[in-house]
Amino acid sequence: MIQIVVNPLLLKKGLHSCTGALSEVFGMGPLSRRTFAQGTVLGLLHWLGFTSPGKAVTQSSAGVTLIAGGRPAVTLVTSDQPSGSVHYAATELGWHIGKATGIQPAITTESHVSPAGLRNAAHIFLGDTRFARAAGITFGALPRETCIIRTVGNHLCIAGLDHPGSALDQNTSAGTLFGVYELLDRYFGVRWLWPGELGTFVPKAQSLVIPALDYVVTPRFMQRRVRPGAGFTSEQHPEMGFTAAAAKEYMKAQATFLRRHRMGRRVPTNYGHAFVDWWQRYGTEHPEWFQLVRGKRGPVRLGARFSMCISNPGLREEIVSQWREHRSASAGQPTFVNAVENDIPGQCECEVCKALDGPEPPDYRKFIPSKSKIASKPFVSDRYARSWQAIQRIAAKDDPNAVVVGYAYMNYFAAPTSGIKLNPNILIGFCPSAWYYPRNGEEQDWIKDQWRGWAATTAQVFMRTNYFLDGYCMPHIFAGQFADEFQNAARNGMVGTDFDSLTGHWATQGPNLYLLMRLQTHPETAVESLLSEYYSAFGPAADDVKSYFDYWQAYTSNARAQLRDGFEALGASRWRSWAKAAHAVYPEESFAPAEALLDRAAASAIQDPEASMRVKFLELGLQHAKLCSRAASKLTLGDPQSTYERGKPELEALLQFRRSYEHIWISNMNHCAWVESQSWILPGFAIQSPDLDPE
Repeated sequence: MIQIVVNPLLLKKGLHSCTGALSEVFGMGPLSRRTFAQGTVLGLLHWLGFTSPGKAVTQSSAGVTLIAGGRPAVTLVTSDQPSGSVHYAATELGWHIGKATGIQPAITTESHVSPAGLRNAAHIFLGDTRFARAAGITFGALPRETCIIRTVGNHLCIAGLDHPGSALDQNTSAGTLFGVYELLDRYFGVRWLWPGELGTFVPKAQSLVIPALDYVVTPRFMQRRVRPGAGFTSEQHPEMGFTAAAAKEYMKAQATFLRRHRMGRRVPTNYGHAFVDWWQRYGTEHPEWFQLVRGKRGPVRLGARFSMCISNPGLREEIVSQWREHRSASAGQPTFVNAVENDIPGQCECEVCKALDGPEPPDYRKFIPSKSKIASKPFVSDRYARSWQAIQRIAAKDDPNAVVVGYAYMNYFAAPTSGIKLNPNILIGFCPSAWYYPRNGEEQDWIKDQWRGWAATTAQVFMRTNYFLDGYCMPHIFAGQFADEFQNAARNGMVGTDFDSLTGHWATQGPNLYLLMRLQTHPETAVESLLSEYYSAFGPAADDVKSYFDYWQAYTSNARAQLRDGFEALGASRWRSWAKAAHAVYPEESFAPAEALLDRAAASAIQDPEASMRVKFLELGLQHAKLCSRAASKLTLGDPQSTYERGKPELEALLQFRRSYEHIWISNMNHCAWVESQSWILPGFAIQSPDLDPE
């Protein structure tokens, strides 16, 4: 058991340090020490409204006792007809308190709370209640996803902006639910390590007292998105993945996990590769809208991908015209003009496009891999930046809040060099091409420089990367470099995230995935502190588990040549056919040192049943990765000696293991199946398609 008692003096010190920055960001006068934003809203401010909370009624200096004597000391209260997300918030809070104490608190509605009960016992009022309104909370003034957490006497209000819709839908504003997660994070010390109960670490609490407080909670970034990976399935070989029942169970648990990490968005953004079918629709009538390559407009061959002649005035007008026809927006919110180029390098050779280009950075070719699909392409960042600016000016004539979205991608991901200044109504998704981890120090610094260069244009920039498609189910650990890049972006104007995608290999890539989630709500926290949270959930085995993942991070960092050479020799892709080369990068002998470290962790945790189960989770993940490496060595499409018969014993052992452990969620087995279907010789036929997508 541990005792959790929050020191009000420490809390005051933390609040005081935040008030100056908040006042500056919102253009407000000085705030009291008792009102602050845990996540100040950086950028896009004209999209959001903000009103400071009303004065709370008299506070109790003793705060609110939530747990006493190892038992819940509060009743949870909703309105008589709570929204779905508020009802869910009460359920979530009750469940976690039950994990901390062994007893779930009572949940009731406001009409069942008597005046005597209100005087004599503590309550947590959730959502839009009469009590919250009497405490001065004005719900109509709250921005999306925002919550006020306020003590009122011996009671606590957690009241946010809650919209209709599923609590797990990341487009639903669930401010009260986010307030509950803030309470659990900040005061209960809850840590969500991976989906499911075993991955939910809740410290046992004998006593928990919340000090008198009054603050506003708004997520730092306007969008926090990790694409859930639901589309990773194999139609040809479904037996390699989850059974249907296990897949449904897994995706529900993962959705719960993502929401606990406050994935969502305040602004309903709309973007994606914008022109995929435009050649079929407009190529005959308007060939001038499309790339000019070797004197010909449009795709270089039938059915091939194509880029646009982004400088063409008619194209720009048509982009805005289609936005104008389909736009819709709530009052005060922007609409988004989708100008994201197709999934191909920008390669128009017309003189007008080339006239918009800036000089190629002197070190550009040094950092572009020689075999990359952009190695032979020109540097065209400035033409895209100038074209987004021109499109935004056209749209602004209809709506000054219109926001043009583009990607910094392919041969236009490096920062512009012409000194162009954009404006906050241009939103850029930063998506470096061919830049998976690990990197050497010079490469890492160069990538961070490109982010800072785009931020210097004064456009709004969000992190839209493909990094987490890498690694298959191997213990491919790049937590340190990822955090370094993320925190550089957060310090330099990042307004949101959109990571493609969550492949869900929780038992082998835990530190990567924990930082992916945690940094989106705590971007300034030291990486060592965040990883310490993760390791501490393994109790007495924490140091051993850290050593285990340190081994794999060092191994990954030192495997740069193995990755390059192995993938090149076997014709593998870093995201869609990783399993072709799994055995080359993670051969049999690489697992023995890691197994020894987990054996030591298991011995350390033997007296702690929960920690032991978490170590077992890691052991199963490692065993699964080893089985996959063995199967890859016999079945890879990169080796002409591979046959199904040759690898059949290894494949059968792997499938038996998956059926035995698919409900434990060590990995998203459907993602494994998707990769393996494009990597291995399997019964029937294998899919061998060219790697035209993200590098």
